[in-house]
Amino acid sequence: MTDYLALAQSVVQQAADHGVEVEAIITHDAETQIKVSGGEVEQLSQASSRGLGVRVIDGGRTGYAYTSDFSADSIERTWRAARDLARVATADEYRALPELTPISDEDLEIWDARLPDVPATDKIDLLKRVERATLDYDPRIILADFCNYGDSINHVYLANSRGFAGQYGRTTVFSYLMGIARGEDGGMVNAFGMGASNFFDELDPVAIGREAGEKAISILGGKPVETQTATIVLDHVVGAEILSALAQALSAGDWQRKRSFLLDRLGQQVGSDMVTLMDNGRLKRGIASAPFDGEGVATSATRLIDEGVLQNLMYDSYSASKDGKTSSGNAQRAGHRSLPRLGPSNFYMQPGHLTRDEIIKGVDRGLYVISVMQTGGIDPISGDCSMGANGLWIENGEIVGPVGGVTIATTLNDFLQNVSQVGGDLRFIPMFGVIGVPTLRIDNVTIGGTK
Repeated sequence: MTDYLALAQSVVQQAADHGVEVEAIITHDAETQIKVSGGEVEQLSQASSRGLGVRVIDGGRTGYAYTSDFSADSIERTWRAARDLARVATADEYRALPELTPISDEDLEIWDARLPDVPATDKIDLLKRVERATLDYDPRIILADFCNYGDSINHVYLANSRGFAGQYGRTTVFSYLMGIARGEDGGMVNAFGMGASNFFDELDPVAIGREAGEKAISILGGKPVETQTATIVLDHVVGAEILSALAQALSAGDWQRKRSFLLDRLGQQVGSDMVTLMDNGRLKRGIASAPFDGEGVATSATRLIDEGVLQNLMYDSYSASKDGKTSSGNAQRAGHRSLPRLGPSNFYMQPGHLTRDEIIKGVDRGLYVISVMQTGGIDPISGDCSMGANGLWIENGEIVGPVGGVTIATTLNDFLQNVSQVGGDLRFIPMFGVIGVPTLRIDNVTIGGTK
């Protein structure tokens, strides 16, 4: 078996002999994708890939080249191409490889040793059970659409000319589908069910399927309410969509480009004391966890907003160099073909202690939002936030019926300020990155319905 870390180090040594900074990354991946419809396998694909990417930095000028051919000639052509590209690139004084940092050997529990040996038949059976759980939930569920399973087995080997050399493996598995329900009047609604983990045995097919069915049936027949200002309670998927915009607004790179509604508010109270936002690349069993980031910097837990006060931003080595800061280990890599880029890892709202039902019980009048459709959208630059919504109406702490055809409108600034309760049911949603969110109560939101 090829020692890929030794190979990456060898590439660095060959290219660094020419007086430049060099980084080599090798990725070796395998993935499975399955789609089921009507109890039959509609799609099954299994693929594996490997590749080498070489980054050369010469006086702040960057060149990058990659290959999937591991012959000696191809590898030499690749690092020479990266070196030649660096010679003609535009110099950037802040562009350099990061300083060497110690990497903890803590077990992050992101590797499922069983997954490589799970037969495709077991994965298909799991997905069929997901679909069946949705269709069996209620006879008004007419279709389980987009019923998918996927997994990935990733190995990363990284070395650079500053002395870094490291490797890790990570497994991820997920399944999702959309339950479609039709009422007696012919009206139809849809809702998602999903699950994701680092471990195959942690996927619960019945829970995933029932979630889609239960949510779809609950909002069936929804009608608009009168336009008003009221409380909203956000389901996990809806909350994750909003938090993904907050993650962008808390990126140092976006601040440096003047593209955040939070610009220049470090140290200020930007939210209620219920709001604590974290980015944690070292979260145990985190879907985006890793011992080091995409350029060899140790990952870390960064408290971005602490009880409403904006404390930190997310940095990679480039943005940190521009601000005179230290990288928070947030350089992300999409395989061997890509340069490192600044982005969140496991980004989440610190959970509280209440259950969803306890939060709903405390609402005098409001909307439990189960699904949204982009209308005005969510803008992390201006902070505007407007979405079409379906959900359940709450009166005196009780759910009284479905609501549909309304809009919810606020700003991200008001969203942060008006978070009044945070549930203890933290859940990570991989649809918009890896975003973790508990049930959230937000006050003083405009609900647009009938006049």
